[in-house]
Amino acid sequence: MKTITLSHYTLKDIEAAPWLETWENLTRFASRMATRLIPLGFKLRLRKVIMDEITQDNLMTANMVTIECAEAGTPETPIENLLMLELDFTPCPECRTPEGQEFPCRTFTSFGGEVCQALPEEFFMEATLRVAFKSQHEGGCQCGSCDSCASGCGDEERGIRSEEGR
Repeated sequence: MKTITLSHYTLKDIEAAPWLETWENLTRFASRMATRLIPLGFKLRLRKVIMDEITQDNLMTANMVTIECAEAGTPETPIENLLMLELDFTPCPECRTPEGQEFPCRTFTSFGGEVCQALPEEFFMEATLRVAFKSQHEGGCQCGSCDSCASGCGDEERGIRSEEGR
């Protein structure tokens, strides 16, 4: 069985509302999906990464969710990169250092064009399904043409086209 790991990055001593909501959405997603992934040969694992040091880089990393499936050849990847989401940093009154200094929060544009700071469950669903399906079709899906796979097997990303699709 392959393990898909979703990791949520936060900072010690900071409990911003968007971060808490992202974690709640992630745990709700995992509780609903874990058993559904087992028949596909996947175990779902959540990991909370709490960074100790407050630095500019760590503040910009906080509330990031990554996905990884080493057995399927998917290294730890921020889901915004996998899903090609627009990432920005916007002011957030909830995001404050322990000293009270406000800092910008990671902000995403959802599939429907909605701007959000807390990552919704649909982001986790989409990322997990992409990793799972890509893993299932590592050698190509043998469906005849990758033109209709919508990145399912990834052949078009590597510049490989089936004979039928040429």
